[in-house]
Amino acid sequence: MSEDFVKRVDTLATELTVTGEIDTGAVSSPQTVLTPSSGKKIDTRSVYLASDSTSGEVEIRFASSGTLLGKIYCSKFALITLDAVHLTGATDEAVEIAWSDLDTGAKIFYSIRYKEVA
Repeated sequence: MSEDFVKRVDTLATELTVTGEIDTGAVSSPQTVLTPSSGKKIDTRSVYLASDSTSGEVEIRFASSGTLLGKIYCSKFALITLDAVHLTGATDEAVEIAWSDLDTGAKIFYSIRYKEVA
């Protein structure tokens, strides 16, 4: 198998990932976590969202349209893994994380796998 062929089928090699942690005791909701390059769109591939809170809700969404990429209800679930989320935002539309009614000082961890498209 040629090296060129392997590169063409390795989809992960062409995708980007952003990860981070939000300290909800230090910042307010919502927080922008991913902004596309000017004139581009975010095309999601997977989303991971987790919180150490035992109450409240956390959601990850496209900022302008409100298109939901994932949500956790902290009293029931501490995390969500969506391995096949393929949603595309509008041109120049950021991704944000919003939360409500979390435990004081709760933390949120996120990971988004995506491509930038025209």
